[in-house]
Amino acid sequence: MKLKNRIAEPLAELSQSQLEEVKKYRWIESEKAGRDIGWERALSEWMQQHFPAWKSHSWKQAVDEAVSHN
Repeated sequence: MKLKNRIAEPLAELSQSQLEEVKKYRWIESEKAGRDIGWERALSEWMQQHFPAWKSHSWKQAVDEAVSHN
């Protein structure tokens, strides 16, 4: 993605990143379970187990990038 677009759409980029992380989580946990755990379970578990750390890291990184490019 071009830098101009990244600066213009930081929330869209963060949302896409979060979606990708939940998809990865669903795939990994489904493999462990030997079946598809489903979107609702994956999202719920990911939000409880991983969202706080993801948010802290991702939002800090997005803010740092935006500030450094202004």
